[in-house]
Amino acid sequence: MKLEEVVEAIPRTELLYLEDSYLRRFEGRVFRAVLGKKRSAYVVLDRTIFHPKSGGQPSDRGLISSPKFKVQVRKVMTMRGIIVHWGKLIEGAVDEESVVGEIDWDSRYLYMRRHTAAHLLDYCLSQVTGKTVETFDSWLGEACYVGYKGETPSTASLKEAIELGNRMIVRGASVKTESVSREELVRRVLNAPNIYRLPPLPSYRLVTIERCDPIPCAGTHLKNIKEVSFIVLKGVEVAEGKFRVYYDVR
Repeated sequence: MKLEEVVEAIPRTELLYLEDSYLRRFEGRVFRAVLGKKRSAYVVLDRTIFHPKSGGQPSDRGLISSPKFKVQVRKVMTMRGIIVHWGKLIEGAVDEESVVGEIDWDSRYLYMRRHTAAHLLDYCLSQVTGKTVETFDSWLGEACYVGYKGETPSTASLKEAIELGNRMIVRGASVKTESVSREELVRRVLNAPNIYRLPPLPSYRLVTIERCDPIPCAGTHLKNIKEVSFIVLKGVEVAEGKFRVYYDVR
């Protein structure tokens, strides 16, 4: 099944997770449901808390159900601003308009902690090295890492950045989000680590850790960095002109 066919003539999805990353359950309406082979199902709703695989964040998993059916959501995708939930029809048939969706909270919360820690790591690396960092990729699943362009910092500098991050976590700092225009984005975050990877959009979502620089990001984050708990440096992978910092939270 092609995603283009699944989302054809469907309006953009209301992304509830952008307003509140802590939502675990929501109610929505079925815009389209398409059955595939072996009882697989593509479900498009008017709104969702399910985050798709994007920006280095793995897709949420969970359940979409009504009194007459259940779909175990195993993968979430996005196309043209429309979220497609894919999974297994484990009971009944998708024939109702009103549904309830629930995410696997344990995995979502882990991604939120790792994601917020990644932004903190960006800031701490720039503070320790005295250079603006530029990311080229990241992954919040297993194994978790952030990829940077440029010369690899020394082991001592990496450890110092992690230690700085953990001291900041102990003190705590709020994490705020806001939507800005392209003009304001360029004015305020010219040195953001991911600025050169951003596509042209009518507006951008900024995530700001208190006392740190704002970063454009459409992922899910914590309300306070205290919830990260602790960052652990797992290793470094070095390539020509770039490096990846592997880390985790505990």
